[in-house]
Amino acid sequence: MIARLCLVELRKLVDTISGAVLIGVAAVLAGVFGGGALLLRPGAPFSEVAQLAGVPGGTLVVVMAILLVTAEGSHRTALVTYTVTPHRRRVAAAKAVAAATLGLLVVVFAVVAATVIVPVGALVTGDVANWSVETATLACWAAGTVIGALSGWALGLAIGNAPAAIVLVLVWPMMTGMLANVSALVPVLPWLDSAAVAGFADGVDPGDLGRFLSGLAAWVVVPAVVGLVRVTRGEVR
Repeated sequence: MIARLCLVELRKLVDTISGAVLIGVAAVLAGVFGGGALLLRPGAPFSEVAQLAGVPGGTLVVVMAILLVTAEGSHRTALVTYTVTPHRRRVAAAKAVAAATLGLLVVVFAVVAATVIVPVGALVTGDVANWSVETATLACWAAGTVIGALSGWALGLAIGNAPAAIVLVLVWPMMTGMLANVSALVPVLPWLDSAAVAGFADGVDPGDLGRFLSGLAAWVVVPAVVGLVRVTRGEVR
């Protein structure tokens, strides 16, 4: 039953105009970002090209995860969904699996795109193709992409409004830059960063682990708990 629900939620990601457009935009920008990496830095390693190719998809996957959760309300389909599957938490769990799967697919697509971009870029620039892979960096980036997708799912559940959740995700990096000018907040901001998993590329230390766990709690765990309570107890319309 759960597997079927997950497949249904994955299909919802691509069977709407907005979903198809976002996927198309991510595919085009993957080539632009990955190709740009080689043009601006000839001989860039394979892992760096893959990461840059996945930057657009990593951003858009958060937006798609938010839309996946909030579309039930905006499209007035929640009543049908919960009539077919009365267990609301099961539906929410299926959406989480779909969001995480989409994040993994973005990683796979970025790696495949880099496999094409690296030799083509070498032909264009006249440099030798650099196939070196920094495993730790690539793994941390992949984990960060999946966590980003789950944060979109959690925020969508908690807020229940797509524009508000998307604005929060897109504006937060700028807000962080402004808040960094407040000396009292400088020690706090690193503990609210779910992207702290990137620090694991240089090895795991207690500081990195603590910042990662606190960021994960702030952006995934707490919003997910709030969202599950809201979805479970809220009135279906």
